[in-house]
Amino acid sequence: MGAALNERIWFYYANEQQVGPMTENELRSAISSGTLKGTDFVYREGFTDWRPLAEVNELSQPAKSHLVSVPISDHSNQGRRAPRAAIQELVVAHNDQNVATGHIRNISISGLYFETGDAVFKINDEVKLTLKEGKGLGKPMHLRAVVVRQARENGLHVGYGLELRGLDETSRARIVDYVKRHQAN
Repeated sequence: MGAALNERIWFYYANEQQVGPMTENELRSAISSGTLKGTDFVYREGFTDWRPLAEVNELSQPAKSHLVSVPISDHSNQGRRAPRAAIQELVVAHNDQNVATGHIRNISISGLYFETGDAVFKINDEVKLTLKEGKGLGKPMHLRAVVVRQARENGLHVGYGLELRGLDETSRARIVDYVKRHQAN
């Protein structure tokens, strides 16, 4: 189903798979059919992050008969909390139980995308990151984050969306500087 230009596009995350893009009507059909539960996550442009379905008031109300427009200012950062930039950094992620290796593919002061085939973490797991080479960000870095999304392609795990936590001023300044220098215009 095609979406009108000013219709919001949705995604959902259920049963360890991300589904979308889709229209609000398609998402509501998935809710009606029982495909989604209140604890499953949904996302649309304008949200700062994925939200549990039960916390999205607009989906608990009947569908509006008119289309909702998305402000043009949201398009530049795709509804994210902070501007991001592409990056290629070797990283080791770990917690008390698991270790995963891979690469950071994009970064902001609020989060990053960690690409790895190691499917060892779950949503809400806290992880520590060690950027080994530090080429793009300078010296090696140590960061803390929480898993907010598991990414899959063709049913295979490919990475994690991580929200950074407790960023110290030095790390924050290095990330801000990197994003300013490398952000796509």
